[in-house]
Amino acid sequence: MKITRFIFQGVLLVFVFCSFSTIESNRTTYSNQQILNETTTNDSVVGVWKYSMSNVDAPYENGVFFITQKEDSYDVALKLSTGILTGQDVIVTENGIDFNVNFEGLKRVSFVLIVKGDKIMGETFSEIGSSEIYGVRQIPGR
Repeated sequence: MKITRFIFQGVLLVFVFCSFSTIESNRTTYSNQQILNETTTNDSVVGVWKYSMSNVDAPYENGVFFITQKEDSYDVALKLSTGILTGQDVIVTENGIDFNVNFEGLKRVSFVLIVKGDKIMGETFSEIGSSEIYGVRQIPGR
C-alpha cells in the first residue's frame, strides 16, 4: 500500500512539474512574441505623428502626419492649420520614410525622416533651404 501511494505521489509530482514547465515555456514564448511584435509595430512608419519644424513660417511649424499602408504602398497626408496636403513619391525604407509635398501649388518640399520607436526625426529640403523636423507618434488613449 505504501509503495502504491509512493508511486502515485511520484507520478503526481512529475505531472505537476511537467505542467509547470509547459506553462513557463508558453509564457516565455508569448512574452518573446509580444516583445517582437511591439518592436516591429513601434519601428513602423505607419501611424499618426505630431511634429514640429524649425526655420519655417508659422503655418508650417506644427502639424500632423497621417501615414497609412495599403498592401505594398503607403500614403501620407499632412495636416496643417491651413489645410491638408497629400504626400507624393512616397518611399518607405528599412528605418524611415521619404516623400514630397507641394505647398502653395508649385513649392515642392522633400521630407527625409527616420523612425526610432515612437519618435520620428529628419529634415525637409526646399528651394528656400532645409529644416529640422521632430515628431512623436500619437498613441490612442494616452
